[in-house]
Amino acid sequence: MTDKLIVKKEGPVGHIIFNNVAKHNALSLDMWEAIKPAVDTHEADPEVKVIVVSGAGDKAFVAGADVSKYQEERMGENAQEHYARIGWEGMMALYNCSKTTIAALNGYCYGGGISVAVCCDLRYGSSTLQVAQPALRYGIGYRYKSLRLVVDVVGAAPTKELLLGAAVWNADEAYARGFVSRVEEAGEAFDGFIAKTAQRIAAGAPLTARQVKFAINQIVLDPQDRDLETAEEMFQACYASEDYAEGVTAFAEKRKPVFKGR
Repeated sequence: MTDKLIVKKEGPVGHIIFNNVAKHNALSLDMWEAIKPAVDTHEADPEVKVIVVSGAGDKAFVAGADVSKYQEERMGENAQEHYARIGWEGMMALYNCSKTTIAALNGYCYGGGISVAVCCDLRYGSSTLQVAQPALRYGIGYRYKSLRLVVDVVGAAPTKELLLGAAVWNADEAYARGFVSRVEEAGEAFDGFIAKTAQRIAAGAPLTARQVKFAINQIVLDPQDRDLETAEEMFQACYASEDYAEGVTAFAEKRKPVFKGR
């Protein structure tokens, strides 16, 4: 692990915080390497129900890759393939995590920040959010599987606007294009909204959250890659669970349910 990635939890809420404030949380290889172990830590903790991914400081979520390290990390023999593999492993750890993930997008969300954000289930922006993908500036490329994650969220035309048009979206533009589902005023209002949303999700039925996430993730796969058998098994498991009985009983008794994930 690295001190540039903070992993902590507050009750049922796990946190993964990019912590490279001097460079607006720009991602270096060691930060990419730390993402999967960070996700695995929260995945293995039964107390954690939801994971919030954010950037340290008040200027950036992630301002792209750390370009100052390109020579060292991405230009030697096989270095780019190694970098790409490590990055993809981190992204897929987030994407396939069984627990609900929230990207709290404050300030700059550039390049690799977009890649991380689209792997989270929910994306919310502060009023200072700026979204850009300056690939043309550095002559870098993006594989089909990485671009597809962005297209799945915002569509083909807005993705071209980012990559070919070199657009920089402000918070309202990011909301209009579906990149974030809500914008809150930066500062205490945004932090409070993220905390409240995370707690609301954490109080819900975990089996339902996992089942819904898994099923939706199958929808965006190519048909031959979908695991519909597991999706159906998870659906049936919800109705056979103690949590389902608790939810119905709590509703009848006009009280908040206490879910146990079984």
